[in-house]
Amino acid sequence: MTIDDKSATRPSTLLDALPERYRTVLRLRLAHRLPVEQVARVLGTSTETVLLTQHAAMNLLRRELADGRRNKIERWMP
Repeated sequence: MTIDDKSATRPSTLLDALPERYRTVLRLRLAHRLPVEQVARVLGTSTETVLLTQHAAMNLLRRELADGRRNKIERWMP
């Protein structure tokens, strides 16, 4: 998953770049503010799976944002 600097400024683009299961969990948890238990019921999975998926999705977003910042800085360094 790679995201250019222009796209990185739009949160929806960042989410759209995630795998579907990550996107779904984050949208239900963050945008719709559903509790873990309710997300688990909606998706037919366990609360542990929801939490693990959310954690993995957030880590992936953090890595992509960090890589984007690092690349931006490296372009300006001699």
